[in-house]
Amino acid sequence: MIIRRYIRNIMESSTKDLFIRFAGLSAQKADETLKNPQFTQRLLDVIDLAKSNPSFIPTADQSKLFYSLASIQKATKPHQELLTNYIISGRLPSVSQLEAAAEYLRSHTEYIVQDLESFAGIGVTVSEDQLKSTITELIHSEEKKIKEIGWSDKSLVGNLLKRVKVAHKWGNPVQAKEIIEKKLEELIGARPSDEEMKKKKPTTVFDEPVKKEKLSTCIGRELKSAMNSEELMKKHLKFTEGKVMTRFPPEPNGYLHIGHAKAMRFSFNMASENNGHTYLRFDDTNPDKESEEFIENIKKNVAWLGYTPWKITHASDYFQEMYDLAVDLIKRGKAYVDEQPWALIKEQRANKIESPYRNTGIDENIKKFDRMRKGFYAEGEACLRMKIDMSNSNPCMRDPVAYRVKFTPHPHSGDLWCLYPTYDFEHCIVDSIENITHSLCTLEFEIRRDSYYWLLEALDLYRASVWEYSRLNISQMVMSKRKLQKLVEEKYVNGWDDPRLPTLNGLRRRGYTADSINEFVDTVGVTRRGNENIININVLEHCIRKELDEKAPRTMAVVEPLQVNLINFIETKALDIPCYPKNPEKQKYQVNANKTIYIEKSDFLEQDNQNFFGLSLNKVVGLKYLGFKVKCVKVNKNGQDIESLDCEIVEDNSKPKGVLHWISDVDAVNCEVRIYDYLFKSLNPAAIDEWISDLNPNSLKILKGAKVHKGLLGANIEDRFQFERVGYFVVDCDSKGENKVFNRIVTLVETKKKKGN
Repeated sequence: MIIRRYIRNIMESSTKDLFIRFAGLSAQKADETLKNPQFTQRLLDVIDLAKSNPSFIPTADQSKLFYSLASIQKATKPHQELLTNYIISGRLPSVSQLEAAAEYLRSHTEYIVQDLESFAGIGVTVSEDQLKSTITELIHSEEKKIKEIGWSDKSLVGNLLKRVKVAHKWGNPVQAKEIIEKKLEELIGARPSDEEMKKKKPTTVFDEPVKKEKLSTCIGRELKSAMNSEELMKKHLKFTEGKVMTRFPPEPNGYLHIGHAKAMRFSFNMASENNGHTYLRFDDTNPDKESEEFIENIKKNVAWLGYTPWKITHASDYFQEMYDLAVDLIKRGKAYVDEQPWALIKEQRANKIESPYRNTGIDENIKKFDRMRKGFYAEGEACLRMKIDMSNSNPCMRDPVAYRVKFTPHPHSGDLWCLYPTYDFEHCIVDSIENITHSLCTLEFEIRRDSYYWLLEALDLYRASVWEYSRLNISQMVMSKRKLQKLVEEKYVNGWDDPRLPTLNGLRRRGYTADSINEFVDTVGVTRRGNENIININVLEHCIRKELDEKAPRTMAVVEPLQVNLINFIETKALDIPCYPKNPEKQKYQVNANKTIYIEKSDFLEQDNQNFFGLSLNKVVGLKYLGFKVKCVKVNKNGQDIESLDCEIVEDNSKPKGVLHWISDVDAVNCEVRIYDYLFKSLNPAAIDEWISDLNPNSLKILKGAKVHKGLLGANIEDRFQFERVGYFVVDCDSKGENKVFNRIVTLVETKKKKGN
């Protein structure tokens, strides 16, 4: 008995020492672990697997991962061995990646290495420098608000950490938190104690995104001039019957982009969720830049995103009413005709200098305005200005222009008019005429709120509730219409529907669906936080992946083919493959294994290495859906170029390191594949002065010799597929008959995997 106890004590002492050295446990935690025999055995099993590599000495982080691996109760011995090897190689550096890998293995009776790695981000490392760069940029974008509110926002660190997580899914959260806290201390000083924090009223820097904005919150800065009289409200309610009335008011001078999708969804949803109506109104007051082409395209995009306007109207429908109101404004002594050149008016407004025409008499101004209407003034010779307050600190209140002369025919009203209202005059008046209850616009228009209500009060017109929200900005994109126009006109991209652009035409051609864009907008939400906030493009990509994972049928395709000759293959083998693996009985397609097949060039390396899971000389791999493995026995070259591989079908009961997709010569048809990447290299190209220099030279790669399954010859434009192990693709409008062109929508995973070394 004594000898047995002595041996047991020695064994426990040895195990405890092993737990301290190899699993990074404290002496106390090692003692507690030894009290659990089942967990002790699992941890010993993991340590034994790790010790099979005699030269391996674990880091502190790897020790923690071994402990975490042992705590996964349902991990089988083969899975433990696989995950231990990943930890030793350094390709599985975090607990979150380990847990994701374990989740994948639990849910797949047979796993494919590439799919496992994609799911768990194996091989993806986020360096401290990458985290620092993202966090620095993020804090800089919110610097003004952070300085304003400081540590009184208890959720400050947490909200920043959430946004870093979106940018770097597999980043180390502990490391990220430390960097955030250090950067914040550099900006706003040390964090106060808990006692000091209790004395302060809690505030928040970051609004949480909301899917539905309550009507009561959609009231911004209150102004006395915004108040409606009882008589005005009575007349307004007679028309609306208490219903919410909104409008989506694009200017038809270009193509809509994804930022407009946010505005569209907010306006239409607010009305529909409150038993109301939404106008599609074209703010068409500048005939120089507007066209019927843009009007029709906007209508198509609104319908594509799933909205039906209550009415489609044009600001130009109300030109006569607006003209009459402008005359009324002159009669009230609140507008005057200025005959100075525009450059001089601009200079005077900047310096708060009154125009010499400001105090011209009412009758004289009415005569001059009538002469403007009849075309007696040339363009630029005269304009009508609102007489507000030239000393105001708000430049929008310094007698803004209400009307200007233009002899350009209008796309909607023709040549009936030669003077046109400005946005500042038209927008609020048409909101009033159409009885809009909630005038929703982006934050850059907040400065115009004062002049909006001043004009309506001056004319004694009904006033809507105005609410501004943050503009949508997405990383690796520019949203400015001016910048998009430069990209198109100077041929940096191939037109307004180029799949690299954020235009709705471009996103649709890229393969994005209306549902995915609407879900993205819902995910982002509507808040009043600043326009400088940038949403990572990964959020948008996640929305389309989520949809296509369910809806896109799988198919075999090889985008950069390398011929493989199966030298001991006997006869063609037909297989029925599920189009939807999660619902295998739903639909199937037939593939034929043959003596000649094609694999991806990137799935072959002449010189193998431990991190490569593809084919190499004398190496055995599996072929997806086939019940055999192959070994490369010969590389056929033409000079330095590899032309084909000779492979043998082999009997091998071991689990292959890699399983490759393929397509046979009897199934393969040639097509063109376009691999699209981000148009810009930086997260925020709009912030770069020389933003054109940030264009990504590799944003488009055209592959002419790609091979897809012959079943895709009947596919229609905008049909979407998952090319197994490659990505999601859509049939492009350049396809002609059987000459198909496919655009890559997104990769299968967030971070692109690097093959080989």
